[in-house]
Amino acid sequence: MNIPLNIDWQQILLHALNFVILVGGLYFLLYKPVKKFMAQREAHYRDMDEKAKQTLEEADRLKEDYQNQLKAIDTEISQKKAQAQQEVEQSVQQQLADARTQADKIVADAQKAADRAHEKMLTEAQKELTDLAVEATKKLLFKENGDAYDQFLKLAERGERHA
Repeated sequence: MNIPLNIDWQQILLHALNFVILVGGLYFLLYKPVKKFMAQREAHYRDMDEKAKQTLEEADRLKEDYQNQLKAIDTEISQKKAQAQQEVEQSVQQQLADARTQADKIVADAQKAADRAHEKMLTEAQKELTDLAVEATKKLLFKENGDAYDQFLKLAERGERHA
């Protein structure tokens, strides 16, 4: 069985058998471990992706919680600020009322003092006017430089003479 092209079917079958053995060996030795490695690698990256998504979701949730807390704190701060402003306003109003009360008391005391001073001045003026009137009367009655008793006697004698 000689073929004119030198093709030996036995050699072709042996090469085919060698090729099948090589492919089978490579399949068990390389393809399965590489496929297993690739599957593990894919699972590892999938797990990493899941963990990253969970971490990102948790970070978003924490961010939202912090924003809510910040809003609550801002609201509380504005409330406390308004309350402090109101307390300051009340304190200012109280101090103004106290100052007005003190001013009214000072004015009333000054008015009383002025009235007392006025009354004292009127009393002193009346006393001085009385003294001046007495002095003027004395001077009119006693034109002579004598003693008042002597002048009284003189006036009494004149009164008898005129009477």
